[in-house]
Amino acid sequence: MLLILALLLLAGCSSTQHQSPSFDRAYSYLDQASDSASGKTAEAIKKAKEQIIAADKACSANTEALDEAVKAKNEAIKDAEYWKAKQRKALKELWIWRGLLIVVGLFALRGPIFWVIRKFIGIPW
Repeated sequence: MLLILALLLLAGCSSTQHQSPSFDRAYSYLDQASDSASGKTAEAIKKAKEQIIAADKACSANTEALDEAVKAKNEAIKDAEYWKAKQRKALKELWIWRGLLIVVGLFALRGPIFWVIRKFIGIPW
């Protein structure tokens, strides 16, 4: 039982979520504080609310920018894989044609090549 609980705990902790944090709790605390505040405290709470709103907007903008960057990165990786596969295919075809050309060249020059090899080895005929 303990092992199953540990596995569930690890599986639950290993997943990540990419979403902006919620500022709802901070808004509710500031609303509660502003109800009983007066004077300088109310002004400070008002400034804090403005700062939290700005932080919420910045966090949302950063989260959207991160999502766009991740999408762009994934597209770039996909494009790189595509072009790499095309390059490998083209290189494979190039070596096939080169090999055929070498074989044809050797076949066409079989007389002189074998003559040179025979003379180099020392075969008189």
